[in-house]
Amino acid sequence: MTTGTAAVIGGGISGLSASVALRRAGWDVSIYERSKFKNEVGAGITVPPNAGLVLRHLGFDFEKARPVANETTRMSRCDAPPGEFYLSETYTRDDGLKNGAVNGNGLWNGNKSLDAERKARESRAFEGFGSCMFHRVDLHRGLRELAEDANGESGKGKTVEMKLGVEVEKIDCEAGILTLAGGQTVKVDLVVIADGAHSALLQDFTGSPPKFHRTGRSIYRWLVSMSDVLADPLTAAHYLPTSPTGFISFSDPKKRILWVSYPCRGGTVLNNAVLHDTQPGEGADSEAQSQWHASASKESVLSRLENFDESRRRIVHMASEDGIKVHHLFKRPALESFVRGRAVVIGDAAHVMLPTHAAGGASAIESAAALEVLFRGVNGSDDELVKDRLRLFDQLRLPRCNLAMLVSNAGGPWTGDSEVEEEVRKFYHGPLPPVGTLPWMKEFREILFHHDAYKTAKQALTGRLWFPN
Repeated sequence: MTTGTAAVIGGGISGLSASVALRRAGWDVSIYERSKFKNEVGAGITVPPNAGLVLRHLGFDFEKARPVANETTRMSRCDAPPGEFYLSETYTRDDGLKNGAVNGNGLWNGNKSLDAERKARESRAFEGFGSCMFHRVDLHRGLRELAEDANGESGKGKTVEMKLGVEVEKIDCEAGILTLAGGQTVKVDLVVIADGAHSALLQDFTGSPPKFHRTGRSIYRWLVSMSDVLADPLTAAHYLPTSPTGFISFSDPKKRILWVSYPCRGGTVLNNAVLHDTQPGEGADSEAQSQWHASASKESVLSRLENFDESRRRIVHMASEDGIKVHHLFKRPALESFVRGRAVVIGDAAHVMLPTHAAGGASAIESAAALEVLFRGVNGSDDELVKDRLRLFDQLRLPRCNLAMLVSNAGGPWTGDSEVEEEVRKFYHGPLPPVGTLPWMKEFREILFHHDAYKTAKQALTGRLWFPN
């Protein structure tokens, strides 16, 4: 028997995570997704320990999704010899939760078969709660299977109803009423707004149009076959051998370019992301180009990478003809609250952040965990109780999500900028890293990724968690 009805707007990673969590809490959940089939873009995504813990709790099938363990950060100059890094840090076991971070010996080993190495990589990626690197499609597919799983296992609740090709045009947040395209209205006990960074419904939530600030930076993304990379002696030299697995980045300080690469899908695919100054036509005028859908030519990418040596540039040539996408990066002011009436906003709709710390997806998955704990057994018709739990959600999630967003949007090493810190302190009162701390270094990992969202939410419910004014 369900305890309440919930409408989740958006069928991406944040919407699916929230749907699975609310299903487990006993709610009758429907996802409203305006596309006919929501499929994540062809790119990689990093899931740090705080989010990996949640996925495991939700019953996510790590073995099927085949993530790769993220155990290290290495950075090289754009023309440095392969294997020469100016920064190299391997994460230790205290970077994980519960069973500790993943560990293991190398990514490729000439003394083992490729199949044995693949199995070893996948095993390390979901032992404990270390950091994992997924193909976004695999993460999305695994969450959707959890939402639609009808095998009736205890604790999973009623199957989530997927309403594909259904657009929500308006929300009455106080009453929990959706207005669909065509004029039909639907009343529910809880509305979860998870329709992404360009949320069409945020204005209904805040009462005013969202304010976007262009950063002047864009990102190229593409995937290539790791077998192609390893078959070319020049490109293989950057990735073979490499032990342990993780980020390998190349930088061009003169042009302010950072190229981040990492393996996913069991080590068979190499994800590439090149952060650069926005070029003419890259998201300046088109909404589509500030999302994920605009194509970029190999020539335009290579023109930006003119200072990179041939051993790196060849990875661009390995992309398919229409395989490189570009989108503009933008910022949005921090929301003062994630809740209003019977509605809550999560994921990119709540906090638009640059990929500096790979914290956007993790923050959304954490929020799903909080929803499960706070709404388990809650009677959806009890207006006072629903709103009380939403207020508690706000107290739990606003500090962490806005912290992750603001430090990510500050970009680069933590500078201790007084204006940024002043904005952070409006929401968050915990420790900040020392000035000069780079993204993904230990001090940042301890703050952003050493967090158990289930434990914290349970403490809040039992009154053992104190919220400062």
